[in-house]
Amino acid sequence: MKNRDVFLKDPLEHRLVNQGVAEVVEPASEQELRTLRYELETFVCEGQYARGLEGILSAYLTNIGREEQPAVWVSGFFGSGKSHLVKMLRFLWTDFHFPDGATARGLADLPNEIGALLSELSTQGKRLGGLHAAGGKLGARAGDSVRLALLGIVFRSAGLPEDYAEARFVLFLKRNELYDPVRQAVERAGRRFDRELNHLYVSPVLARALLEANPGFAANEQGAHALLKAQFSRPSDISDVDMATAIEEALGGDGKLPGTLIVLDEVQQYVETLPHAAYGVQEVAEVCAKRFGSRILFVATGQSALVGTEKLQKLLARFRLPISLSDADVDTVVRKV
Repeated sequence: MKNRDVFLKDPLEHRLVNQGVAEVVEPASEQELRTLRYELETFVCEGQYARGLEGILSAYLTNIGREEQPAVWVSGFFGSGKSHLVKMLRFLWTDFHFPDGATARGLADLPNEIGALLSELSTQGKRLGGLHAAGGKLGARAGDSVRLALLGIVFRSAGLPEDYAEARFVLFLKRNELYDPVRQAVERAGRRFDRELNHLYVSPVLARALLEANPGFAANEQGAHALLKAQFSRPSDISDVDMATAIEEALGGDGKLPGTLIVLDEVQQYVETLPHAAYGVQEVAEVCAKRFGSRILFVATGQSALVGTEKLQKLLARFRLPISLSDADVDTVVRKV
């Protein structure tokens, strides 16, 4: 017998589609969908992975409707599977549907306890007006505003532009039943709507389309440009109230916010690079935990090796539900995958 014969899958033939690195992203391409499918099919929901999911889902279901929804901090050493765990949670949360009809929960091999909690989550989702999930990294593009960075992730998950001004403009169009007429007018002019949004304040095509759909918006194109810049500005930061309002408008267009999961991955990397970032993360975590009728679950990840820093110690005090991964959990995954 050769060593390769003792493995469930031939190590010489089997390849990791994601190269062993999970990224919490919205799947937009065929490759990203293939990677997500592979990760769900090979997810080993045992050990602390299973206990972590059970603890997170149980806590959320228990605290719906209460004054506060405890924020979750997932920690572990580099390569322990933090990103993989929260990515699986993100797509199991909504039972993500693939183009061929397959679903996240149908592809993953889950313990009965986890399956039961996810079923209960779906039941609660019907009462809450649906389920929604968003996830990503803050990254360098976040700048100094954690609120705007968080909104960018939420906007993207809702099919909106990540940019604050562009997203608010699109929401304005949808709220006033102008979105389809404006977009169609832009496309009839031979332009892409998303690219014209990048030039929100100066695009003559966008201004003409808006005036065609809503003649009373401004007297002329010049006036439209001035109003767009005044009404949909690009601030360097916003208040907690503005952030909460934007989340509600993006996700709860009918006035009813769905049961929502927000995942921020590798938070410690962002916190270590900016002096006030830790305080910003604390603030957005508290807003998500204490507003919205406990409908939002805020989850962040960070490396165990960095929890000794003063910044992270203060930050972690805001996360009431800690989940810790270990090398034993990784060993289990390696043996089975």
